[in-house]
Amino acid sequence: MIEIYGRPTAWNVRKVLFFMEDAGIPYRRIDYGRAFRPTNTREFLDINPNGLVPVLKDESFTLWESHAILRYLAAKYGPPGYYPGDLQSRSLVDQWLDWKLDHVSPALRALFMRHFLKVGEFADRDAAEREAEANRLFAILDNRLEKTGAYVAGAEITIADSALGMAVHRWLNLPLRRPNLPHVTRYYERLKKLPSFEKTICIGIP
Repeated sequence: MIEIYGRPTAWNVRKVLFFMEDAGIPYRRIDYGRAFRPTNTREFLDINPNGLVPVLKDESFTLWESHAILRYLAAKYGPPGYYPGDLQSRSLVDQWLDWKLDHVSPALRALFMRHFLKVGEFADRDAAEREAEANRLFAILDNRLEKTGAYVAGAEITIADSALGMAVHRWLNLPLRRPNLPHVTRYYERLKKLPSFEKTICIGIP
């Protein structure tokens, strides 16, 4: 059986679990990370030298980095629509996965550290700039969702939604000053109707 190493509250773990639950892929999760087994031991560093979760084990194969894990699982085990075989459709999924990783994640991480974990040396001015950047990025997503009418890459759910759905949840549940983005709000409400999203993402923390 596929094994996922990582605590269920870690956001990079949660997006992988969301996809696996939604796609109906059986797995076993092993607790590692904050408040559980440490990730700085030789045992863990042997499977991920970065000391981070999640890590996937599929028999003798080991893989780290959450988006690489999403791509691997979707290509090998997922229903075809999650990671389309058509090159242009797949490239759109990859585009939004990379956009989330390169732009949205850095903006949200700082805000999460400040407002939820209460750590980090952020002056009010810096926090306001980061908040404005996050709002700018989600306005881009809102425009995209207006065009697709449903999910990020098109009419059907894909692994791009596994990643960006988690990000939208965090943005909407931190105490931020947000613009009214109706398409992002509808997208979030659509995702919340999925038992997989409710089980893995809506767990009481951003």
